[in-house]
Amino acid sequence: MTVRRQIFLVLSALFFAVLSAVLIVSVSGTRQYLEQQLASHAQDAATAMSVTLGQSLGKGDMVLAQAQVLSVFDRGYFKRIAVLGADRQPLVSRELPEKIQGVPLWFVRLVPIETATGEAFVGSGWRQMGKVLVSSQPTFAYQHLWTTAIDQLLWLVAFYGVSLGLMGLLLHYILLPLKAIEKTANAVQVKKFLQIDLRPWAPELASVVVAMNQMSRRVGEMLDAEVARAEALRKQAYDDDMTGLANRRGFELRLVELLQGEHQFMLGAVVAVEMDDMRLLNRAHGFVAGEHIMRVVADGAREVFSNVSLAILARSNEFSFSFLLADPTHAQATELAIELRRRTMAQLADFAPANMVGINMGVAFFHQTDTRSDVFARADLAVESARQSDRNGFVVLPDSQDENSALGSFGWRTLIQSALEESRWRLLSQPVVRLQAVTEVIHSECMARLVDGQGELVPASNFMPMAARHRLMPEVDRAMVTLALERLRDPAAGTSTLAINLSPQSIGDAEFVDWLARQLVSLGDAAVRVAFEVSEFGALRNAGALTRVRDLARLHGAAFGIDHFGLDPQAVQMLRDAVPDYVKLSGALSQELVAQAGNNELLVSFVTLAHSLDVTVIAQQIETAEQAAALFEAGVDGGQGYYFGAPQ
Repeated sequence: MTVRRQIFLVLSALFFAVLSAVLIVSVSGTRQYLEQQLASHAQDAATAMSVTLGQSLGKGDMVLAQAQVLSVFDRGYFKRIAVLGADRQPLVSRELPEKIQGVPLWFVRLVPIETATGEAFVGSGWRQMGKVLVSSQPTFAYQHLWTTAIDQLLWLVAFYGVSLGLMGLLLHYILLPLKAIEKTANAVQVKKFLQIDLRPWAPELASVVVAMNQMSRRVGEMLDAEVARAEALRKQAYDDDMTGLANRRGFELRLVELLQGEHQFMLGAVVAVEMDDMRLLNRAHGFVAGEHIMRVVADGAREVFSNVSLAILARSNEFSFSFLLADPTHAQATELAIELRRRTMAQLADFAPANMVGINMGVAFFHQTDTRSDVFARADLAVESARQSDRNGFVVLPDSQDENSALGSFGWRTLIQSALEESRWRLLSQPVVRLQAVTEVIHSECMARLVDGQGELVPASNFMPMAARHRLMPEVDRAMVTLALERLRDPAAGTSTLAINLSPQSIGDAEFVDWLARQLVSLGDAAVRVAFEVSEFGALRNAGALTRVRDLARLHGAAFGIDHFGLDPQAVQMLRDAVPDYVKLSGALSQELVAQAGNNELLVSFVTLAHSLDVTVIAQQIETAEQAAALFEAGVDGGQGYYFGAPQ
């Protein structure tokens, strides 16, 4: 319970006790006043009647005496009137029970009104004839006490409500710094270092705020410095200084990751640009002129390909560019390349030195089943064909494969849908071990296999592209999550953690996320044995969906990780902003860093930044003991690959 709520409840209880006491005292005082009034009323009536009864009884006229008593009693203000003779025997007596209307019986029992009896002696001359006794009827007193109590209660309740409102508002402002401190402390837990702008009046709170701000600022500055260092090393290794695009090494690594990674696509396109006679231009007009032309091409590519979901833009050689597009149609890739050529020529039309240069552009297509060398060979063929066709040539090579035909697409869709309907899936898993103690399994990553009509397993690389194209990934992920959770519930499966990959389509599907939340609720305490992974590609393209899935996982105690991490230019900043539980380095990146001894500094920088954020670092595609040892020496926490075990 929060401090504010505790203080509020205590003060509310005190207010309630005080106002209850006020109500009790007020009702008690009113009751005493009414009892006094009833006693006075009875005594006055008894005194007045003693005079008139003295005359009638003195004459022995009992009929007149009875008439006198009835005339007073019938007014209804009295409960009992009795006239006693000298021998104390009743001469005249009239009595009515208490009539209490409009007042709850519980109130009458809780707050009884005592009715005192008024007495007066009846005399005639010197003779004492008897005594008259009068008791007032308390009906009107009860009614008055009830209405008074209700009115007072309503006023006190209104006052209590207003007081609580004002007290809550006052506590809100007084304790606002505590709320800010709590928010900052919670932010620090997720590695967000905020500053508190409020300055409390209380010196104790002011000191705490100053200390929190100083701590948050210093830790934030250290992490920002680490982020900047890691980003600088990444740019130095994989970016081109002049254009800001990827260099050849960065392009090759991202191409390998695209071909071998989990992002599925059916068709890729490479727009290759080469410029002839650039050395002649540099000698004639200086390097500034050449750099201007290179920047025009690079800036044009950024603008033209800005809306492509996955585009790798690189300066592949001294005077050439490679622009890779994932999952465009033939027409889209051709139109974008034509637009890039048009913009480049238009911007260089008034730049006289550009007339010395031939800008050749070729477009080639490839598929995920192709190798890196196949892609480069087609790109070289396309740009060479453009060079041979004309000065400033432009050529689009046809796609040699027929995998994207309507029949093939329909067949894959039918196969996937039938597997979904008949639950024909196989769940494999590969261990992720701790490099410090390879016998300790961090978790096992789940991998889906489709079972075709003949009972054969279909690798994910064969059916995933078509599942993505036909927007079936949420259904495929549901099938995979269902199998994984069934394994978790199986007592024979042990207590290991299962890591499940979620596609970008799935995390962006609100219906799928709601379904996933219900599955986690049904798991109960076993949810801590689940980890969800999102690829770097999916994480960067839908930050809102990434945050929702991460928060959902942590709400139920599950872990959250980013897969194939480290190659995108925004990767370092995403790590700083998203702060997952773990990251899995891209296999191409980890192999490159191990193979190139000079890049160990970049790997160490990645690991240092991740550890500063309490993020576990896992390397993928480890095939040898030498790789595992080098990664462990660099500080990597875990490893995954055939060296530790194949999927099974």
